Amino acid sequence: MAIVINNTRTITGQPDTDVSNQWIDITVNADGGDCKFTHTAPSDLSGDTLQDYVDGKEDFYKRELLRNMYVGADTYNSPLEDFEKWVAAGCTNAEITGKDSEDNDIVIKAAEVITKKTWINSH
Repeated sequence: MAIVINNTRTITGQPDTDVSNQWIDITVNADGGDCKFTHTAPSDLSGDTLQDYVDGKEDFYKRELLRNMYVGADTYNSPLEDFEKWVAAGCTNAEITGKDSEDNDIVIKAAEVITKKTWINSH
């Protein structure tokens, strides 16, 4: 799926505002739902070159959305592919086992299903 660019805006505000970027309001599909949010892109891009830029960052945008949806996921800092596999496998953080000082087996963390938080569109 290509990312949909809904709007672009000049970044304004403080006198020292970075004019090398622009606000982009985009729609990205992540975990079966369309999520709208605002990000930045170089201000010298527009039309097809801007679309190519955001399409090239699709994995980044999807991963960032999943990180916000599944706080505490075992794959929080993993590549998008690993995150998508984790979601497809039921969003379960692994059980970790170990040994105590007397060589007895112990469970450090029980397996835990991470519940998806509802995505709140930023615009």
